[in-house]
Amino acid sequence: MAKSSSKAVALVTRVSAPRSTKAKRVPARRMGPVGSVNWTAMLDGAEDILRDEGYAALTSRRVAERIGVKQRLVYYYFHTMDDLIVETFRRLSMRTLERLARAMASTQPLRNIWDVNIHSDDVRLVSEFIALANRVVRLRAEVVSFIEASRRIQVEALTAAMKAHPNESRIPAVGLTIIATSVALTLNREGAIGVRTGHAEITATINSLIDALEPV
Repeated sequence: MAKSSSKAVALVTRVSAPRSTKAKRVPARRMGPVGSVNWTAMLDGAEDILRDEGYAALTSRRVAERIGVKQRLVYYYFHTMDDLIVETFRRLSMRTLERLARAMASTQPLRNIWDVNIHSDDVRLVSEFIALANRVVRLRAEVVSFIEASRRIQVEALTAAMKAHPNESRIPAVGLTIIATSVALTLNREGAIGVRTGHAEITATINSLIDALEPV
C-alpha cells in the first residue's frame, strides 16, 4: 500500500509540473551570526535562567525576556531551543575544561582542580545540563564528552600525586575523582538551597587527603 501511494505521488508530481521546469531547492533560512552580541547575550541569558531558576524554566520566551528582545529573535539566531541549549553547554564545557587544564599545569594541581570544582557556579550549571540531557539527545552526547574529558584531567593529576605518595590512599585515582566531583556537585546543589549539615566535615576530609598527596 505504501509503495503504491509513493508511486502515485511521484506520478502526480511528474504530470502536474511543466516539462521545462526543474525542481527548485528551498533556500536555507537566514540565521543570525554566530558570536554576535545578540547570540552571546542569548547564551548568557540561558545560563542565568538555569542558574537562578533551573532547567524547567528555560524557554525561548524566558530567554527573550531575560535579555530584553522579542521571542522570535531567539529563532533568528538558533533553529530550535535545543540548538541554544547545546551551544550554551558547549561554551560552559570549554570554559570549565580550560580552567581544569590551567589547574593541571600549575604547581599544585590537586588543590587548584578541587578549587575549580568547589568554587564555581559552573558546577551547579553542569547538574542542570545533566538533567536536561535526559530529553535533549544532542546535549547528552556533549555532556558525556565533557564528563569524560574533565575526568581524564583529574585522574591524570591524582595518578601523578599517588605515585609520589603511594601509601596515602587505597582508592584508585578514578574512584577518588568520582568521589570528589560527586561531593562538589552535592555541596553546590545543597548549598544553593541552604543545606549545610556535613559540608564542613566532608570538605575537611578532602582537604586532608589533598594535604597528604600534595604537601605544601
